[in-house]
Parts: sequence; C-alpha cells; structure tokens
Amino acid sequence: MVLASLSDFFPPLLQMDEKNSGEVTLKEFKPEEFSVLLKFAYTGRIDVTEETAQGVLLAADYLSIAPIRDFCENFMADHLDVGNVCQALTFSRDCSFAYLRAQAEEFFKGNLDGISQTSTFLELDPGTLVQIFDDDQLVLREQIILKTEEREKLVLIAVLRYLCQTPLLEDEVFERLLRTVRLTVLPEEVIKEVLKKFQSLQKSPIIQRYLKLYEKYVNVYEQKQDSSLRSNVGALAGDLPSSWFRSRKLAKCTVTDGERYAAGGQVAYFRQPPSRVYDDVNLEICKIDIWIRLWDGRQVIGGLQLTYHNPAVDGSQVQCMHGGSERFVAHHQVVLSPREVIMKVTLGSGFLVDRLGFETNFGRKLGPFGGPGGDAHMETAPPGTLSYLLDINCDSASTQGSLAILNLMLRWISFD
Repeated sequence: MVLASLSDFFPPLLQMDEKNSGEVTLKEFKPEEFSVLLKFAYTGRIDVTEETAQGVLLAADYLSIAPIRDFCENFMADHLDVGNVCQALTFSRDCSFAYLRAQAEEFFKGNLDGISQTSTFLELDPGTLVQIFDDDQLVLREQIILKTEEREKLVLIAVLRYLCQTPLLEDEVFERLLRTVRLTVLPEEVIKEVLKKFQSLQKSPIIQRYLKLYEKYVNVYEQKQDSSLRSNVGALAGDLPSSWFRSRKLAKCTVTDGERYAAGGQVAYFRQPPSRVYDDVNLEICKIDIWIRLWDGRQVIGGLQLTYHNPAVDGSQVQCMHGGSERFVAHHQVVLSPREVIMKVTLGSGFLVDRLGFETNFGRKLGPFGGPGGDAHMETAPPGTLSYLLDINCDSASTQGSLAILNLMLRWISFD
C-alpha cells in the first residue's frame, strides 16, 4: 500500500507478482538509492548526499516521484563546484534535467578559468562548449566583472586548452570552437602572447587562417570608419564570423542612487538631484582628486575630479571636474589599482560637504579627506552578486570667494 501510494509505477508492477510472494525485483536501482525512496514513503524525509543525489534523482525520475526528483535536482544545483560542474552539465543534458543544466551553465560561466584547468573540462562535449562560449550574454565573474578584453582573453585561453588537450577533434569542430572567441576585441599582442602558451597549436592551419581573418577584420573596421569606403565593407566581411560583429553584453546590472548630502539650501538651493555627466556602466572610477579649502575657518571640499577608464578601450580615460581647485589648502589623490573598486563611502556634511573617505574591495581604507565638521554618514554597496561605486555626482556653488561642493549623491551599480 505504501509503495502504491508513492508512485503510479508500483500498482501494475505489484499486480504482475503472480506468486503473490510480496516481493518485487528492481534491478535498475542500488539498494542505498531505493532506501531513500522508502524512507520518504514512510516518513516524508529525504536524506541524500553529494555521492547519492544523482542516483536517487534518476530513480525518482524513472518512478515519477516528483517531490524527491525536485529535491535532488535542487540539491545538486546547490552543491555545484569547480570539480563537479562538468559532470553535472553532461548529466543534466543527457537526462533532460533543465533546471540543473541552467544552474550548471551559469556556474560554469562564472568560474571558467578554474574549471578549464580541470581534467573533467576536457571530457565535455564540444557542442556544449560552443553553446556556452558563443553566448552574447556571456559574462564571467568571480570577485569582479570581467568585461570585454579581459573576458575574451579568458575565453580564448579556455578554448585553446580544450583544443590542445583534445587532438583528435575534426576540423569542423575545431573551427566551431575557435569561432566562438571574439578575437577582434583583443589586441594583436595579447593574442600572440596567449598563443605562445600553446605551442602545439601555433602552426595549426585553422589557427593561421583565423589570424589572417583577424587582419582582414581590422581592415574592414578601418573602412567602416571611412564613409567613402563603406560600399566595399560587405564584400570584405563575407567570410568573417558573424559573432565578430556582435558585442557581448555585461551581466544584468542595476544602478541605484544614494542619498543627497549638503542639499538643504543653506548655501545654494538645488531642487533636483545633481546631473549625470556620464551614464555608461562600462566606465569605472580609477582615480579621485580632492581639493580642500577653508570655509568659515574649517576645512570643506572645494573641488572633486573623477577619472574613469573603460576596460573595453585600452588606455581610454575620461575626466569630470566638480567645483574648483583654487585657494585650496590641501590636495589628496585616490588611485585605484586594476580590479579595485570602492565598496564603502564615509562622509561628513552640513551646509557643505566637509569630508569624504573610501574603502575598497581590496580592504584599503582611503581617507577621510577634509575636516571633522558636519553630520557623519556612511553608504555601502547594495546587495548583489557584485556591487560597487559607479559614480559621484554633485554640484558646486561659489561661497566666500571660491567654489565648494554640495548637493552630492553617490551612485552604485549592482550586477546579478
């Protein structure tokens, strides 16, 4: 009766027991797997481990026991790691477990560098890798978001690792994998640097052909910038991978505005939040200059200059100056290292912004810079897979002979 109530699989099976022995042989399952099903039937409890979850999942799916099947699929998804995600990808694809496969793919995309160095990575089906690497939404993250060049370099290394260790691939499969790499966002010197690590592939005819296509793309791109030559671009681009003309996306991101500080109107009245000079989520703060001046004999912030860089454009920087640098009594400069972002901001404000301090994901505490006046405030990066300070927006007003910062608002970005 208990088994019959557990699944529609059992009633007809028990009816086939012509000798009425009360025994049914199930050769498809191991005893420890079936014991989990029995325990659930009698107690409603499901006890699985990382070692037994896959077998129990298969048994529950075969017997159409939905509660156990769903529990085990979620259990496996919650216990993905660098060492088991490749097996989970293959298993979920072969057995059509859609939720587990989706979670495994997301984990894979987020931890590619470590996974591509495991032996199980080489056992993955090339078609699975092509599907993942060719995804325009591919965004790799660990402690930081990998954007454009850095991300594509990681994809190139992973693809070459696979090709290097899987020498019997057919040329068509070899080429399909290579086409997933957006080579054109990588500088030529970076491509050559990576290829030096895979000497067995350097003389591959397919690799050499794609390097020539890379050169051809550069010519196409240059002609796209010249309107007088654009009529020839289509012919030139004929055999270039279409993916080279598509940009990958960032992870889904949300920009959140913080509070407004020194916006009470005592020195100058601002009805609206400060304007945004730049509204590009690709820009990252790499340097902040702060000029301190005196106001009523106490230190306040007179000028604030932010320098941003765009990882997608090598060496590209833009600056935005707020307030002024005249009649200052101190100048401070915050320089962030590559991959370093601001996670916490402390500030003092009253009529004006008195001071600013920063804390980064590297644990560095910078400042506070300015005077001790004003009320103390603190903002931290909002919850998310990754969050950090995107921008500082503010206005300035002339008071007592020089400019000062007020109506300041922090803007945070969160990736999920």
